[in-house]
Amino acid sequence: MNFMPSNKSIEIFCGTGGVGKTTLATSRAAFLAENGKKVLLVTIDPARRLKQILHLTEEDAGDVKLIDLKTIHPEFGDGQFSALLMNPSRTLRRLGELSNTTKELENKIIKILSRPHGGMNEILATIEVQFQLESKQYDTIVLDTPPGKHFLDFLEASGKIKNFFDASFIEIFKYLGKNFESTPSKAKKIMGLIVSSGVKKLLSYLEKVTGPDFVHLFVDAIVALYKNKEYFLKALAFQQGLSQRQTSNWILVTSAEQSKVHEAEELQHSAKSFLHDDNFLAVNKCLEEYLNQWNTNENVTLSNVKVTMLERENRLKLMAKRNFKNSLFFPEVLGPTPEEHVLTLSRAWSKN
Repeated sequence: MNFMPSNKSIEIFCGTGGVGKTTLATSRAAFLAENGKKVLLVTIDPARRLKQILHLTEEDAGDVKLIDLKTIHPEFGDGQFSALLMNPSRTLRRLGELSNTTKELENKIIKILSRPHGGMNEILATIEVQFQLESKQYDTIVLDTPPGKHFLDFLEASGKIKNFFDASFIEIFKYLGKNFESTPSKAKKIMGLIVSSGVKKLLSYLEKVTGPDFVHLFVDAIVALYKNKEYFLKALAFQQGLSQRQTSNWILVTSAEQSKVHEAEELQHSAKSFLHDDNFLAVNKCLEEYLNQWNTNENVTLSNVKVTMLERENRLKLMAKRNFKNSLFFPEVLGPTPEEHVLTLSRAWSKN
């Protein structure tokens, strides 16, 4: 089956690297905005290319910015969408302001974890998206996820939240947090009883690196995060929304290369517990439109090349249609600038 997805409250773009996922997600936001929808484009792993297209800088990360379509390309009609380049530190700051725990969240360990690739990125990303969904400002949030396996890390973030706030685990740390200041040696002793030998070694190493107050910092970090338990657990609703076909569209992006289609199938299999059964495969960089324009009547070699390339692409399309319920096809864009790519791909949405 081949038809354009109806827009829903959240649309998730995922795929391996090098398939044009971010550009296609941007084109989707532009297409919806040009058709009168209120759209927020959220990118979890901001690429240099996207910043160039949207005329944003690193300093803009973490703030919602309004993008006029005509600043992307003058051939766009009237319209605008909002864009948010994810910044874990900004999300953490917003969390502290909402829960009145700004000072506690300035904990050194939490700051390290909330740096790019620090370990909390995916969890904070789910919280940020949940914040934006709850604001009810947008008809659709277009979510550009990290490439490849990092996308799976993002999906698994809600599971990490649930495990972290397991009742028995957190009660121990609440106890430690209350007793640490008055009896630090007792807290340290209890800490030694509840962690494995491997974790003990890690704590010992980190204590040497960060100073003798590491255990104190560690407990303070746990308590600070626990004070924000409400917001972390709210983010679990985000995962539940992803698996509901009435609220989400999944667009798995690949390109018209055999290896990339196989990679998409593997990614789909790995994420099957999160995907609902009405997802889309978007095959990008298709050449059929251009190949059909080749005039090869007087050139046998070129004619053979054309036939071979068309046959290969058609086989890949058949494979896509056989393995995915819904398939979308987008042309290779020959324009020299990424802005032209976004414009061309935004026009292609209405042709699917």
